[in-house]
Amino acid sequence: MGGNVSTEQRVLDVVLSFAEVDTLPDLLRHTVESACELIGASYGALAVINTHKELTEFTAHHDGQVQITSGDPRSIGLADFLGAPIKVHGETFGNLFLSGKAAFSNQDRDILTALATAAGSAVEHLDRYEQTRKREVWLRAAAEVTTNLLMGTDGRDALYLVAKTARTTANADFAAVVLPDHTGDLVIEVTDGGSYDAEGMRVPKEGTVTYRVYESGQGECHAEGKVSAVPGPCAVVPLKIGKRTIGVLILSKPEGEPGFDDPDLIEAFAAQAALVLEFTRARGDTERLAVLEDRDRIARDLHDLVIQRLFGLGLGLQGLTGTSRPQVAERITGFVEEVDRTIREIRRTIFSLQEPPAGGTSLRGQLLNVVHESARLLGFEPDVSLEGPLDTVVPDQVRPDLLATLREALTNVVRHARAQHVAVAVSVDRTVTSLELMVKDDGRGLPLADDSGGAPQHAGGLANMAARARRHHGDCAVDSIPGAGVSVTWFVPLVLQEARWR
Repeated sequence: MGGNVSTEQRVLDVVLSFAEVDTLPDLLRHTVESACELIGASYGALAVINTHKELTEFTAHHDGQVQITSGDPRSIGLADFLGAPIKVHGETFGNLFLSGKAAFSNQDRDILTALATAAGSAVEHLDRYEQTRKREVWLRAAAEVTTNLLMGTDGRDALYLVAKTARTTANADFAAVVLPDHTGDLVIEVTDGGSYDAEGMRVPKEGTVTYRVYESGQGECHAEGKVSAVPGPCAVVPLKIGKRTIGVLILSKPEGEPGFDDPDLIEAFAAQAALVLEFTRARGDTERLAVLEDRDRIARDLHDLVIQRLFGLGLGLQGLTGTSRPQVAERITGFVEEVDRTIREIRRTIFSLQEPPAGGTSLRGQLLNVVHESARLLGFEPDVSLEGPLDTVVPDQVRPDLLATLREALTNVVRHARAQHVAVAVSVDRTVTSLELMVKDDGRGLPLADDSGGAPQHAGGLANMAARARRHHGDCAVDSIPGAGVSVTWFVPLVLQEARWR
């Protein structure tokens, strides 16, 4: 580069000073001021353009005054100028313009090119620094969420934590976690920030960014509102575990603010949050399963050991009533009644042990309640067997028909069977593909149709059971031997039921 040593030294000093600037606006301002001073131009400008070749920022220097605006440099008097592009990562980041000098020399052109090249390197350095800083911020956010979730935050509190942490880290105005419900429809589970309450809202399926991101597993950022009720820039990213998407995270800013420029970091945070959410949910399921298994063990011990021993004791006492004196027989009868009351209390305890630990009534509990209600009318407790993961795999839409069928079958026994023993078995098979209910009694059996071809007396109830089974692609079979009881088998395939999110 031609010129004296002092000019070269001044250019070198300016280039070295770029490394000391730590923000992009200050760097742009310093570049324009230095170019005007070194070359002797009264007017300078640096126009920053985005990836769409659109002007996004304009830094101007005129007679010692610097301003940052938006606009076209040609609109404010840069008809005759000297210019040089600023390249960042091989792409044009912006253009440096000078004007207000009688004539620009080749040396001026060389100086401007050198400054533009140095400014590009400085912008690259700031960009790498900013990306590193943002990555550290998001990593700290992910670590904070992970720590809190692993320390015991779960349920809706865990979802709120994810939404709040994402919103504050991204400097967003609003955040929402969207999850599918048991029917597969997307629902806004929790929100943080914003001026409206969207929790519980269902997300429309047609043409929405949220559904598109959920189904494709690919995040999207938009400069203007693409999410319902969110008018500003938004980022919509999937909550993914491997290739499986369990939900969507939505972030938005107020209308008119810059969009999100770090979608990859937001997606990485969302993936980490999804993994920890799934882990904590699985841990909670494991803990609840351990409690239920312990309760089942206690219930089995009570049923198989304590009740059987009390039952045997009651039979032994009843056997003594015929051979004892009247006063002794009366006392023995009282003891037998006390044993019966104790057995009923223990059975009620067994029912309560098979309820879920955190409120509500499980399917097992509902089935046991139906059986317990029928015991008052039957005069004895039916034998009950419940096998398989009934509370977790039987869909909500099947449960009312299962309970109604059990109630109908037991009602038929009460009204018509005159049975001394009833067995109820509800089970899910080992492959978790079918649900079966069996109610078997030792009563009179179904009455035979008369010669005119009339239906049995309570065929209507059996038809209702069959209709409930067919509603779920299942079937109902009835076996009866006159004088030897009735067996009702109600079957529903689980694999054909509507998919549920778990």
